[in-house]
Amino acid sequence: MKKKKVIGISIVVIALIIGCVCFNMFSQSKTDKGIAYLQAQEKLKVEDIQEELNKKKQAELQSAVEQGNLDVFSLVDDFVFYGDSRVMGYYVYNLLDANRIFAGSGNTLYNVSDWDEQLRSLNPSNVFISYGVNDMGSDLDNDYEGGYEGLAKVQMNHILEIVPNASIYLCSIIPCSPEVTKEKPYWAKYEDYNSKLQKACNAVEACTYVDVTGLADGGNANIYSGDGIHFSPSFYTDWLTAIVNKMD
Repeated sequence: MKKKKVIGISIVVIALIIGCVCFNMFSQSKTDKGIAYLQAQEKLKVEDIQEELNKKKQAELQSAVEQGNLDVFSLVDDFVFYGDSRVMGYYVYNLLDANRIFAGSGNTLYNVSDWDEQLRSLNPSNVFISYGVNDMGSDLDNDYEGGYEGLAKVQMNHILEIVPNASIYLCSIIPCSPEVTKEKPYWAKYEDYNSKLQKACNAVEACTYVDVTGLADGGNANIYSGDGIHFSPSFYTDWLTAIVNKMD
């Protein structure tokens, strides 16, 4: 009887030991996974995390606009928008306040200072900039002593001298249609000019580069008016959405 009792106790003890070992192994496994996750998070750069958050924000904003749940034009009010005849479309189509559109036909980066008085009066928090078509046509990269990159930096710093607390959003050049570019080859230089714009933006702390070139799909997207240079009204929603996506 005693022997059976001892055997029974031994079996219970062994079972308890096995149970403890299994529990510890399971707990250790969960702990190891938790440590591995934390270590992986530590390795992530702040820039990578911010990029993921920006992508999520962009997707949510784009979805809301596409579903008609959000009017992107209502999200911008304290701004000015520098540019050429392409930018003029924002007020020609009654999309944004005409008083805040600092644009004219044939305008280039050289025309920034033409709007100094209005800039000082409005004192905006956000400055949008989009030139390029006329700049390439006028060969400003060779015309200006410091090249197109140098000119862009000078003009952005000029703006910041007047509105030092403003944030600048510098748009890349959107290409023309292939048919138009074939007729005027200088418009094919947009990638080179965009590279210089991006470098200029990186050199100005208050500047954020907005790459909208992809919206044109190499000039093949259905975004143009009949001339292959200017844009149809519907495109301005996508363009402004891309800018708003970059705003804090």
